[in-house]
Amino acid sequence: MKRKGQWILAGAAALILLYGGYEWFRPQHVEREYSSVIYSNNEVVKHSTIGLKGDVWRGVPGSSEFTGELTLDGALHYDVKLKDSGGYYMGILTVLDAYRSRHSIGSIIASQKLDKFWIMLTDLDERYGLAGGEGYISGPANTLEEALQTGKDILGSDIH
Repeated sequence: MKRKGQWILAGAAALILLYGGYEWFRPQHVEREYSSVIYSNNEVVKHSTIGLKGDVWRGVPGSSEFTGELTLDGALHYDVKLKDSGGYYMGILTVLDAYRSRHSIGSIIASQKLDKFWIMLTDLDERYGLAGGEGYISGPANTLEEALQTGKDILGSDIH
């Protein structure tokens, strides 16, 4: 009888571990919208809305990944893949050209909770007539000071 009780406890422990593993490793859906500021050379160019939609795939600590889509003002859409970089997510934004080659058009850094982000995007340069490599988006933010502070909060240091 004692042996049967040990098997039941072992089975229950195994089920708890399996369920915990399932909960940890299954993708977590993210769908958020942020008010943001597009800025260049420490001047606000435009207030904007950024959408982030996709899934977080958690691995062992330090190996989480987000895959999804980034939307700017409902008009510009980018596929996004962010990798855990030890305290924040980081990724390179790319597009396919007419020859099906990938080209980098910017970078994104997001907080671990995906509730803050800072983006450098060359499409902003073209869209708003900015100097090459000087277009940034930060959110959530409504002022330039909030935009700059968001980047500092994510990285813990000074950014543009």
